[in-house]
Amino acid sequence: MMNNRFFGMTFKGVFRRKTRSVLTILSIVVGIMLVTALLMVANGLNTQFQQLSGGSGADFVVIENSSDLSASRVNASVGNDLENMDGISWVSGMVISTANIGDRPFAYVMGVELDERSIGQFHIVEGKTLQSGDAGKVIIGRIMATQEGLKIGDTLTVKDRSFEVIGIYETGVSTEDGGVVVPLSEAQSLFDLGDQVSMLQVKVENLDQVDEIQTQIENQYPQLLALKDSEVASQQEDLQLISGISSLIALIAIFVGSIVVMNTMIMSVMERTREIGVLRAIGWKRRKILSLILKESFTISILGGTIGIILGIVLVNVLNDLAKISLNLPVTLDLVVGVFLITIILGILGGFYPAWRASKMSPMEALSRE
Repeated sequence: MMNNRFFGMTFKGVFRRKTRSVLTILSIVVGIMLVTALLMVANGLNTQFQQLSGGSGADFVVIENSSDLSASRVNASVGNDLENMDGISWVSGMVISTANIGDRPFAYVMGVELDERSIGQFHIVEGKTLQSGDAGKVIIGRIMATQEGLKIGDTLTVKDRSFEVIGIYETGVSTEDGGVVVPLSEAQSLFDLGDQVSMLQVKVENLDQVDEIQTQIENQYPQLLALKDSEVASQQEDLQLISGISSLIALIAIFVGSIVVMNTMIMSVMERTREIGVLRAIGWKRRKILSLILKESFTISILGGTIGIILGIVLVNVLNDLAKISLNLPVTLDLVVGVFLITIILGILGGFYPAWRASKMSPMEALSRE
């Protein structure tokens, strides 16, 4: 009964001034929504880069020491040299770039070698796959086919060049399933790459030698990087920028939100001076007054944080669908817990001083005020 009364007092205190409390909660919602949205995008991009060579079975990729994978340029001759290196099973070149396709302002165009290990990672669900000698033909992802209303036999335009759709594939990776695959030579021609590729996928004979072979390649080719899937994301400047902006906005949200909450709670304490004096007079200890005000601060921040997380998730997914980017945006436990920690810190920083100030009031001082 006492706990119910105590929590009842908490909610009564929070919504004593409804307009002020709602505006405070809204300010928290905006900050948390932005943090959630940016973290989801950063996580989605990170996942995308980690899945680059997973389907082909490659153990690592070789790219140019560049801040952008789409700008990476590796001479195909390097692939021939690597295939002759001891401990390497096979090497496959791949072009990854983007183009405006249909209503999609940003779609992946992937050029792959037409051998089983490379083209085989794009599992055909309708039609047929690309074969040696297929010129002017393309296979498209299921997401691309659905969103653009494409079917087998249709014509698709990529960079002012027309291709016949002969197959629809599915890999389970949203960015790949929202893109198109063309023969490697066609991709090199489309993007004026000559005999260069974006990356080389490398499979080793013995997994215990992966680190050793990576080091050997980087020593032999200083302009190149040999990276596992999990390491590729750390080299992408745009992704690091998004992560940095997310951290900065998180700090701003904590700082601004704490000030807003603190202001609201100070105003609340000042308006309830006599009430606090009565509570102290009937036996409430300082720590209980401290707890009451802190719980009100936490209630405000948790309400704002919860709404902000939900709106952030909805906002990003809606914008993703409208823009037809096909970026996988997972909502992970780590993300939710991380944003909630920001909310908790916000509540502590915003509520501690008002709570401490309220707990220090003596009954006589509080009751003597108007």
